[in-house]
Amino acid sequence: MGSQTRATITERKTRLDGSVAEYACEALVVEPGRRAVVRYVTEQDRALEGTDLVLRKGTVTVGHFWADRPYNVYHWLDGGKTVALYVSVATDTTIEPRYRLAIAKALETCITEGRRLSAEIERETRAVLRS
Repeated sequence: MGSQTRATITERKTRLDGSVAEYACEALVVEPGRRAVVRYVTEQDRALEGTDLVLRKGTVTVGHFWADRPYNVYHWLDGGKTVALYVSVATDTTIEPRYRLAIAKALETCITEGRRLSAEIERETRAVLRS
């Protein structure tokens, strides 16, 4: 699970402060105008500001994006096991074949419990990683 293997898609995130971050991801599912599921492998250890969580090099991120929901979810996996779910409240998420755009709102949070959302993300992640 540690390297990119499929067609790439760029996740472009424009934050409230105007800064832009782009990530070259694997496109697992892309339904233009509806939803996307992408995969990204962390290239170096990354500490998450405001938490004691560190994503180790090789951590797999499966990002779930919807055009009709006010949030995006990042599912972090280490060795196939869930590390955490990271939820970004977002607006103006657009899903196009080549890239995905999200204007992040102020609230981003790391959740370890959230049974319904957690179960949905676990199910979707397993389904797309098998294909």
